[in-house]
Amino acid sequence: MPQTFVAQLAERDDWRPAQAGDAAPRPAVAAAAAQRDASALVEYLRAKGFVFEPWQIAAFVAAVRAKPFVILAGISGTGKTKLPGLLAEATGGEAVVVPVRPDWTDGSELLGFERLDRSFRPGALLEFSKRAHEAPDVEMFFILDEMNIARVEYYLAEVLSRIEQRGDGRDGYATPPLLDGAPIVEDVDWSTVGIPPNLCLVGSVNMDETTFGFSRKVLDRAFVIEFSKIDLRMIPALTEAVAVQWTSDEWRGAATTLTSHPEAQSPDLLEVIDVLVRVNEILETAQLQFGYRVRDEICLFWLASRDLHEQFVTSGGAQVDPLDLAVSMKVLPRIQGGGASIALVLDSLHAWAKGADQGGAVRAFPFVADRVELMQSRLKESGFTSYWL
Repeated sequence: MPQTFVAQLAERDDWRPAQAGDAAPRPAVAAAAAQRDASALVEYLRAKGFVFEPWQIAAFVAAVRAKPFVILAGISGTGKTKLPGLLAEATGGEAVVVPVRPDWTDGSELLGFERLDRSFRPGALLEFSKRAHEAPDVEMFFILDEMNIARVEYYLAEVLSRIEQRGDGRDGYATPPLLDGAPIVEDVDWSTVGIPPNLCLVGSVNMDETTFGFSRKVLDRAFVIEFSKIDLRMIPALTEAVAVQWTSDEWRGAATTLTSHPEAQSPDLLEVIDVLVRVNEILETAQLQFGYRVRDEICLFWLASRDLHEQFVTSGGAQVDPLDLAVSMKVLPRIQGGGASIALVLDSLHAWAKGADQGGAVRAFPFVADRVELMQSRLKESGFTSYWL
């Protein structure tokens, strides 16, 4: 098993048709293996003494398959930073933790910079990307600890831009080079190193008065999984942890864009899009509606979740709707502010999430409803609300 390290935005055309370079769908046998092994991941983490809901682990796997940028948010001490490293350990991958510093105002620490003596020092992400290129079958997690202690859109702008350009490479998942014009150092041409298909960027964030909020530019490009509800009575017994072996293919989705996905026109997916159309109609009241990128990523997450159906449950066995989670993760963080328009949006979303404004069979979205109720309460108490505070 490879050693595990737990130490330390350009727009694209979302209507791009499938191209010759796009990756082929994962075979059904791989999906079946992922379904089987995902349950083993839950047991592995519990054996290590960490408490996570099964749906949180399933949501992380599905989010990685939808897009290689995931934000783990919530209160301190819930294991957010440990989760990707433990999953890498459980599946034969690698992870590195890089703490963000408050003085990061550009991408030089991640991508590299030229010293005063004109020598080039590659950044942490550039070096890790090179390692990932050299081990294409191993899934790699680059973890930014407390990523919002500095402004994310300042130091991560170039990286987010490259992630949005996936699909142009031969593989269909690799990005263009991270640092154009970087020199050749000791036979390494750093100007050719991009983010390979087997590397995922993960950020852990604590939302409090000492940190920065996220702009829509960042939120539109990430999945946010929240860790806030905890059970202090849970003390799992340490047992022997049994690892599973995943290649990077098990972490990869079937497509990078919705239009290139083999099930883009399936009737079930079209029903999901109908749900998103209704949500967008509600958001339009306050000009908070989302575009094709968010639609694509919610749909790709939902499609990836079907391989993990048995794990989208609470620890008590109650089923969790992946679409409910996806709307909560990708849409609600966009809502912040005060005034009558925000109040109207929240009221309408709450009615929708409870099933009150839907014709035909009532479909409830409890994750959305619970968070909207909290946001409504904050709005009434202080005149301002957001997903985070």
